[in-house]
Amino acid sequence: MLEILPSIDLRRGEVVRLHQGDDAQRRTYPRDPRRLLEEFAAAGAKRVHLVDLDAAFGETPQRELIADLVASTPLKIELGGGLRDEAAIAWAKEAGCERVVIGSLLLRDPALFAELASRHPAFLVPALELRGGVPQGGGWREGASASLEELAELLCGLPCPALLCTDVERDGTLAGPNFALASRLAEMTGLPAIVSGGVSGLADLEDALLAPGVEALIVGRAFYEGRFDLAEGFARLARRKSPEKKLPSGLTFRIVPCLDVKDGRVVKGLRFENLRELGDPAESAALYAAEGADEIVFLDITAAPEGRDTQLDWVRRTAEEVFVPLTVGGGVRRLEDAERLLRAGADKVAVNTAAFERPALIAEIAERFGRQCVVLSVDARRVPEDNEGGERPCRMEELDEFGNLPAPGPRWEVVTHGGRKPRSRDVLGWIEEGVALGAGEILLTSIDADGTREGYDLELLRAAAARVT
Repeated sequence: MLEILPSIDLRRGEVVRLHQGDDAQRRTYPRDPRRLLEEFAAAGAKRVHLVDLDAAFGETPQRELIADLVASTPLKIELGGGLRDEAAIAWAKEAGCERVVIGSLLLRDPALFAELASRHPAFLVPALELRGGVPQGGGWREGASASLEELAELLCGLPCPALLCTDVERDGTLAGPNFALASRLAEMTGLPAIVSGGVSGLADLEDALLAPGVEALIVGRAFYEGRFDLAEGFARLARRKSPEKKLPSGLTFRIVPCLDVKDGRVVKGLRFENLRELGDPAESAALYAAEGADEIVFLDITAAPEGRDTQLDWVRRTAEEVFVPLTVGGGVRRLEDAERLLRAGADKVAVNTAAFERPALIAEIAERFGRQCVVLSVDARRVPEDNEGGERPCRMEELDEFGNLPAPGPRWEVVTHGGRKPRSRDVLGWIEEGVALGAGEILLTSIDADGTREGYDLELLRAAAARVT
């Protein structure tokens, strides 16, 4: 899915645009950068490309202004310009930037860049700025010591979220982006390309949509000079993104890695048993985010059985490293537990065992933080047709008006305490109750299918989707 990144280049506090990186050929636009951020958000932007040209030219960085801008907007900020060491990178992260663009450091010390990219996964965006296919450094005034092929080989496999590609000869010219170059770099590095330089109007969107490997298009001069209507651009992308057949929820499809955590480590098993350790939660999440995950779910699977709260250390570390929506569950028994997770960096809270035992918990969290924060996690196990000689799990509200059992067919029961405790409660009835109480999403796990790699329990999913919106 293509993204439009409106750009703000700052030179001594003013909004400017350069021509082919030449400060002597800069255009100044009398625009307040704070008002621009508001305008971008109103048009539909989610992320902004912000450049500190003072720092890029080796002058005193405009950190106070940049920190103020980051704090003033809900938009995600991608910061570039003069970030040449780990201290500068750490400052940008502390200031709240979503990620940083690194150019000179990559060319000057590729090994150090690789080390920092591994130390800050999904945070460093390498910038390859080329003139005639040759990487440029020193403010686009000199060539690089490493070849394009060597740099591309270095970037392969690094946990970088994307690659910024600029054709220097097109920058600020309104001559159209070099999508062929961007697609080539995306193929060489394995990283999605952000294209900068030469955007002239809305027609460039259509070309970008057809360019393999292109993830985003940076728009600068064309916007400031009225050639590129941002609101119309986002509207066009929305129309292109909309699937012909929408999901019942109205949401688009998302890829959501769900990671189980035990004792602060990611684990995986088969049908909730025989768990094996797979790594650190923050590192795993960062790798998934770099691969393009839309959001990530963490479940502390032993918190409920052990009667303890979710451990917050790995939640904080993950939130500091990963900038996609984060859902965390396990051990949430009170409103205060949910608040602690949200303050630690979670975007949503998943509830399971405690919510089943005290359903009012769902309503309490939804009322305090909004139903969009509440994810009802339900672990389902298929009930054999004869229930092994026992009674079918059924509650009074599931009987029809004549007191009869539901029609025969597949049935699933709720299991809590990390898959350890069957509850003889119909899954579909519990899901309906949870939504009525305020759950904004359902995280539905089939214990029978878990870890088997044999596909989802589609009967369960169809039945659940038919019962709730």
